[in-house]
Amino acid sequence: MRLIQLFTRASLLAITICVLVHPTGIAVAQVDRAGLDGTVTDPSGKVIPDVHVVAEMPDTGLRRETVSSPTGTYDIPELPVGIYTITFNHPGFKTLTFVDVKQVIGRTRTLDATLQVAGGEERVEVSTSSEQMDKSSDALGGRIEKVQAEQLPINGRNWTTLSALVPAAVDTGGSNQRSIRFAGRGRDDDNYTYDGIDATNIINQPQQPYVRLAIPLDAIEEFRIDAMLATAESGATGGPQLAVTSSSGSNRWHGNAFEYLRNNVFDAQQPVPVTTAPQPPLRLNQFGGAVSGPIVPDKTFFFLAYEGYRQQWGFPLLGYVPSSAFRARVLADSPELGPIMNGYPLGTAPTSDPDIDQFSSEGTQVVNENSAMIRFDQRFSEKTTAFVRFNYDRAVNTQPLASSGNYLEDLQQLTSTPVNGAIELLHIFNPSLVNEAKFGYNRGTANTYDLNHTGTPYAVSVSGFTTLNNNRISTGVGNSFSWIDNLTWIKGRHTVKGGVEIRRIQLNQGNTESGTITYASTAAFDTNSVSSATLNGNLPVNGLRKTQFYSYIQDEFKWTQNFSVNLGMRYSFFNIFHEVQGRANPFDFATCGPQGFCGVGASFGQPNYGNFDPRVAFAWAPNNNGRTLIRAGFGMYHEDGQLDDQNLPISNEVFAYSLSNKTIPDLSFPLTPFLSDTTGIVSPRAQDRRRKDTYVEQWGLSVQRQLPADFVATVSYVGSRGVNLLTLSEVNVVNPATGLRPYPDFGQVSWRGNKDDSSYNGFSVAVKRTFSRGLLISTNYMWSHQIDDGSNGSGDGDSLVPQNVACPACERASGIWDARHVLNANAIYQLPFGPGRPYLNQPGILRSIAGDWQLTSVALARTGFPVNVLVNRSAASTPDGNSTNQRPDLVPGVSVTPPGGKSIGEWINPAAFAVPANGTWGDAPRNIARGPGAWQIDFGVARSIRLSERAHLEFRSEFFNIFNHPQYGLPNATFGVPGFGSITQTVNTTTPVSPVGSGTPRQIQFALRLAF
Repeated sequence: MRLIQLFTRASLLAITICVLVHPTGIAVAQVDRAGLDGTVTDPSGKVIPDVHVVAEMPDTGLRRETVSSPTGTYDIPELPVGIYTITFNHPGFKTLTFVDVKQVIGRTRTLDATLQVAGGEERVEVSTSSEQMDKSSDALGGRIEKVQAEQLPINGRNWTTLSALVPAAVDTGGSNQRSIRFAGRGRDDDNYTYDGIDATNIINQPQQPYVRLAIPLDAIEEFRIDAMLATAESGATGGPQLAVTSSSGSNRWHGNAFEYLRNNVFDAQQPVPVTTAPQPPLRLNQFGGAVSGPIVPDKTFFFLAYEGYRQQWGFPLLGYVPSSAFRARVLADSPELGPIMNGYPLGTAPTSDPDIDQFSSEGTQVVNENSAMIRFDQRFSEKTTAFVRFNYDRAVNTQPLASSGNYLEDLQQLTSTPVNGAIELLHIFNPSLVNEAKFGYNRGTANTYDLNHTGTPYAVSVSGFTTLNNNRISTGVGNSFSWIDNLTWIKGRHTVKGGVEIRRIQLNQGNTESGTITYASTAAFDTNSVSSATLNGNLPVNGLRKTQFYSYIQDEFKWTQNFSVNLGMRYSFFNIFHEVQGRANPFDFATCGPQGFCGVGASFGQPNYGNFDPRVAFAWAPNNNGRTLIRAGFGMYHEDGQLDDQNLPISNEVFAYSLSNKTIPDLSFPLTPFLSDTTGIVSPRAQDRRRKDTYVEQWGLSVQRQLPADFVATVSYVGSRGVNLLTLSEVNVVNPATGLRPYPDFGQVSWRGNKDDSSYNGFSVAVKRTFSRGLLISTNYMWSHQIDDGSNGSGDGDSLVPQNVACPACERASGIWDARHVLNANAIYQLPFGPGRPYLNQPGILRSIAGDWQLTSVALARTGFPVNVLVNRSAASTPDGNSTNQRPDLVPGVSVTPPGGKSIGEWINPAAFAVPANGTWGDAPRNIARGPGAWQIDFGVARSIRLSERAHLEFRSEFFNIFNHPQYGLPNATFGVPGFGSITQTVNTTTPVSPVGSGTPRQIQFALRLAF
């Protein structure tokens, strides 16, 4: 820690000196744009000053100019992503022109030029491998090109699926923002931006799993994922930086229309559970299109895209309901139970019990989603440009609602409406000074509607019958408003950037009342004798607000022509929430004393003001041809975590009621008369009001090398340490020595703070050829090991309450998503036959048959994730009364692996475990076992039919998991319950379960696409 403090002070001093020597304004980030720099020399290697450098984008007529400095260097910042022609001109030298120079998102491309002494012109085609050489940072990650988004087989057309195809990414199953993780970090560490604007779900970072089209694929020009070691200008969290840039119009008209369809007759059965029942019907259609072009040539352009998703998937329903005779008897004996009885569907088959029928039927999961994007670009002059972009998406998922694994006719509807907009104004004061101002709006919603047929807020449980669900509505809405200003200033060999963002966050959350009613038997139900009941009161929509501030300053310094240093500092002020009407009531024994409650309207805590994050990286080319790069870097990264983990004080507004026939002998439905005589209590949830912000230290070393045939190989070592990670625990537990609770007025209280830590080490090998001459190949291998204290920094199942809350260090083990070996690969290959290709390029029957074919493929493979073996224990049997996440004892000398080896029916050996003695904790370590690995290969084949010089029709067939390799989920890990150690599910089980994404059985999709 002392070393880090010294490094931080040294970095601040160095940056301050840079600013004093080279004063500059402030900026946020070039995360959605590109830069171009280099050195101009003559044939003898001497630098040439005052060279006129022009970068021109032929598609739009955009033109940027500069001149080389006295040291021969030049720099053109803030270029839109695209293809450029770069021209170097100086009296007495031959004009040098580089054609088809691709400027990619989030990177400064170094393009050195050697001018020949003579007149005339020299034209050079730049190697595509050079665009992959990163000479300005040591970030570990990768770029997804537009051709990959357009051509690779993607099950569900969710753009996030492609983010699993970079180093350090691992897909846990499902291929959505909630299933793909990076470099040992939790998903709450992910930072999504769209054209530099916040694009998270706000309530928590990832979009809902049923949201697939928040950004339509056609609306993406390209995107970059920096999994680790992002620079000060782009690294806003300790996790991956996922930066997407939108497509824009040009001087040429372009458009497309498409239809993708799936049908269950082409799909294989799920491998588990094994069934002989017919496959549920599936009808899935995705359709849409895009059009773009000029409104005023060279001045005003537009881009418009739309995509729709329609899915109907059969859902078998099976449960147990009252028989017709019992139904009639209950309605005669207790007519007031009519609303509850109406919630049960009629049975379809009798059982051995005359009061109980079996119910079976067919339900349907219906998913509708509509997404659109529109963008306008305007060139006011050669120095001033602007764009406006707006995205809208609405996803509605309606499906049967389960109850203890059974289904009746209750439904759950999930809705989400992501909205994102950006306005940008870019002005070039002179070739060395560029300013970019932005305003952004982002909205994420997550509403849940549990719909029963009783019309009551209660879930009704009758012994022998399937439980009826409650009627409950949960509302979650998040808005963020961002004001951003960017300024880049170039002085000699320095490119100094700085920035500021002010972000206002609104979080509106609430839910309706809900409860339970329990009948001990069918006889008790007949007489309306309620055994117990609960009711949690209505939580009115609370408005949480806070304003955040971010800034950074960074100097990209070309020390020599082949050695660059990137030195920066980022500052983050996350602030704390307050409730707009002062209704929230924080609870914290540590700061508010034995009463626990801090008082309605009390502060949620104290904000942290000291989040300064130094970043440093260098890139060295040992020889001047730049074909080999050695890079290294270090950085600190503070982050705010999940906003939904900072709202506990609002839950302390809700009163809970508990009723029992032990104290109310005549307890019956309806409950309203009994509630009026019952005093409600608040079951508190504690939040550490002195919490510290999470931060991550990262370091790395890498070597990049250009290989023949436009391949680039990168070998990297990376490491990180997470500090002050999200921690879930329990407070006011029983003192094992005294048998008493510290605060006797309360029972055990759930607690949330930031105390855990983690470590990560990884070794990566990546080989890629960007798309050129009809071929793209990308392969990434990663060995890594992540260790933590029970939290990788995220909520929603990524963090666990310790077995012994007094010993968090006892939880230290491999992290929940620690996969030691991960491999991903993808390829696009246009067969070399047809017009404009090496073979069969002349008209003829062979060209008509063999021409214009394309093959594509995606492969994913990983080893298994850890399995945490647990055991159900009562509070009375544990030393401190905490029964959460209790582990069993290990039986000495017995292997966790079954004697006959691992199988789907028995992956873990039950004989290896025993229930701990009363008053002791289990001695089995956390995550003692490993689940099965997974792999799948997707394959696509497409034929393009030319309709005219500019129009073509493409027919495509795509095969997901073409070899139908079963991808099993983790085994059932609760010792002592039926099925312990067996595997009964696949990896694609993210709720709500979906027929798209990775981890499914073999599926076949057909597509037709018209483009011009």
